[in-house]
Amino acid sequence: MAAALAVSAVTVAVTAADAGAQSNVRLYLGNWAGYVVKGDFREVSATWTQPEIDCRNPGTLQRVVPWVGLNGATGLDGHVALPLMQTGVESLCASDAAFYAALPGLQLEDAAASLSYADPHLSGLVMRAGDQVSNALSGVMDGVCALPLLGGLCTPERDVDAWWEGYPAPPVSYDDVTTQPGDVMHSTVGWDGHNYTMTLENRTKNWVRSTVQPSDTPARTAEIVVEGHLDAALPGFAPITFADVEIDGKPLSAYDAQTYGIAATNRLLAPGPVDGSRFAIG
Repeated sequence: MAAALAVSAVTVAVTAADAGAQSNVRLYLGNWAGYVVKGDFREVSATWTQPEIDCRNPGTLQRVVPWVGLNGATGLDGHVALPLMQTGVESLCASDAAFYAALPGLQLEDAAASLSYADPHLSGLVMRAGDQVSNALSGVMDGVCALPLLGGLCTPERDVDAWWEGYPAPPVSYDDVTTQPGDVMHSTVGWDGHNYTMTLENRTKNWVRSTVQPSDTPARTAEIVVEGHLDAALPGFAPITFADVEIDGKPLSAYDAQTYGIAATNRLLAPGPVDGSRFAIG
């Protein structure tokens, strides 16, 4: 499983004019696409259907990861709120060739995570370096995989993995349950002042998993997003609709949410407009 990484603390603001985004909306670019709200929160939740993915770049590690979380973005105080408490489901395309091409970048991303508290600025620089290395090597590997040289090493395998994470700690898989494309998922992350509780529910297969992590650190941001492998090429997938989106019992439309997007190497992924407690992305 590839780690679910926090968005870079340094983002680029642009005016979105993409078909998947609202026009004339300030879009913050990173490895998340969706909505982020700043404030003081106790709970965020949402429902979605896990998508089927189409592995189009055999030399590139490709991820589509819908999740819900608290913290991880820059709060109202101008600092990145950590730890990022999140839970969701990863759909992954990974050939052996893609994994080896991504490995140096993944190692840099792990180094960036270890710097998150001590030096957030340096962490962001290392993260972007990992992104650049990963994209360069994956681009080369895509070219190699277009030739009949590596055979089965370039055949992507699909994996669907339910998980939780308290970033910058690594993600933890729920290995005792399964999720498939088409399954209806519901995610809730809450903070009671002393503990974060991350609950993931598969309403199609009727399982629920919940993890409690102690922390007195308050929740300063809330996220409902789809994550990619930084800005690497995204796999194909049908639009994902987040429904029943609530933050502290109010619909997403009640908040001044920031719009986040992924400037992937093969497309711009950005969310559609918020309609009460729902929005689509894809």
